[in-house]
Amino acid sequence: MATSSQIIPTGSVPVYPLHSAPLPRPSFVDARGDVWELNGHNKAGEQILACPNPRDPEDCGDGESYPWTLGEVERAFGPLTPRADVEERRLAEVDEEFLDYYGPRQSSWQRWQVENYLAAIAEVHAEFGPVQGQVAA
Repeated sequence: MATSSQIIPTGSVPVYPLHSAPLPRPSFVDARGDVWELNGHNKAGEQILACPNPRDPEDCGDGESYPWTLGEVERAFGPLTPRADVEERRLAEVDEEFLDYYGPRQSSWQRWQVENYLAAIAEVHAEFGPVQGQVAA
């Protein structure tokens, strides 16, 4: 019998031995709606966060970002909410909206209704997908 690290993946998803698997990288949403992502640790071992795509263009800067610790971000821009919780809440809102509008039995929805629903779900996922951009200074 093969272990998970010996199975050859058929898709583009890499398979890692458990001891070397990448850890999840949580991100947070502040009170203004900006997303903060883990960006390493300082010499004291505290987590450093960066805001790669601030909503306010004036918050964008060139060069190195200030090494905001989790506590500093919480005090200055908090409260912080884990990004996954915000995405989950928005997905639940989309579900509720469409179930109220089209009816509680999705099996009875017309094709166009299903397509509208899936497009709204995809829009939420796209909003929370990886973003490439500037880092707040």
